[in-house]
Amino acid sequence: MKKAVFLLLVVALVALPFSVYAQGEKGFSIYAQFTGLVIGTEDKVDLDVKLINTGKVPENVKLTLVKDPKAKNWDVMLLSSEWDGFGVNSIHLGTKKPNNVVSFKFHIKPAKDATPGIYKFVIKGVTSDGSVSEELPFTVKLRGGKVAKEKKTKESIKLTSKYPTMQNPAGSKFSFEVSVKNKSTKSRVVEFSMIVPEGWSSYITPKWEEEKKIDSMKMDADGSETVMFTVIPPELVKKGSYPVKLIARAGKQKAEIKLTAVVTGTYKLRMIPETRRLNFDIVAGKEKHLILYLWNEGSASITNVSLFASKPNGWEVKFKPDKIAVIEPYAKVQKPTKVDITFKAPERTIPGDYMVSVSAVGKQSRTSLDLRVTVNVPTTWGWVGVAVIIIVLLILIGIFIRLKRR
Repeated sequence: MKKAVFLLLVVALVALPFSVYAQGEKGFSIYAQFTGLVIGTEDKVDLDVKLINTGKVPENVKLTLVKDPKAKNWDVMLLSSEWDGFGVNSIHLGTKKPNNVVSFKFHIKPAKDATPGIYKFVIKGVTSDGSVSEELPFTVKLRGGKVAKEKKTKESIKLTSKYPTMQNPAGSKFSFEVSVKNKSTKSRVVEFSMIVPEGWSSYITPKWEEEKKIDSMKMDADGSETVMFTVIPPELVKKGSYPVKLIARAGKQKAEIKLTAVVTGTYKLRMIPETRRLNFDIVAGKEKHLILYLWNEGSASITNVSLFASKPNGWEVKFKPDKIAVIEPYAKVQKPTKVDITFKAPERTIPGDYMVSVSAVGKQSRTSLDLRVTVNVPTTWGWVGVAVIIIVLLILIGIFIRLKRR
């Protein structure tokens, strides 16, 4: 009997140091900088909490949240982070930095009908073997309304452009090169939207894939991409500066960039004969008048218009007027400009078809057309020809008669 008691005493004395050693190897703490809060019934709080391994062995710590019985219908829970938002009830702690410290969120949102007063909450933690436990109490003083000031959301999407202002004629496209920066620490999908003037069209493409139109893009954490933001004004839009806007969204984050499209107007000079025919007849040595219509199909005025002709040698081509100070857009004046052209071929011109090119050249635009001119001889020369033929015939008849008498 004495031997058995002696053996138990020896075992206890030997096990005691190991038990004390084990207790020194294990340990953790729950830490929060703010444990007393004052919030309003319209506020929402995501409080930073840390779980710290103070021992020398890895630990699995089970977490529970004890809610004040008075806090019915409150939205309170432990979250992995403010953005991911999934619940947490167990955390693994390593022994070396940074794995020996894990942060999580204590989410608190009072019920809409909550009564102002004092509410108490406790976060409890216990190791998987139950040997070590800790708890951290929180006191929430609830007031009516809203207490917290609106938090400014940190910008995590950024849009920039080297050339925020572009200049083009109406009807031409404006392609703005925009850099998109995802400043977040995680990858995410960025969605695009555009604001342009009424009647304009717009689309977005990757920089090197203009045929691929997109409205969203997946971006890596801390990544950058370049897109082409293209806007197209109507052909008859007035000259001026027009603001356009590109907007990027990723979850709750939003960024926008304001750009400017400067429309200089279009210039399209056109002309056609009054007869709408590109061929006509003239008589050699006589003048021929032709009315030419000039008009501007563009949206901006064409100035300093001069008229020229490329003609055969010896021909005369005159314009009245030969210079026009300005031709306004047809959509504005609703009528063309008239020009009287006079053609004259030399009297001895050989009958046939000839080409005359007429050009109208303005400061902003030019146009030309080719006219086929058929030259005929005067009628008097026709009678002269007939008379010559008759005389020749009479001479031949006279010669024939004389030869017959011999």
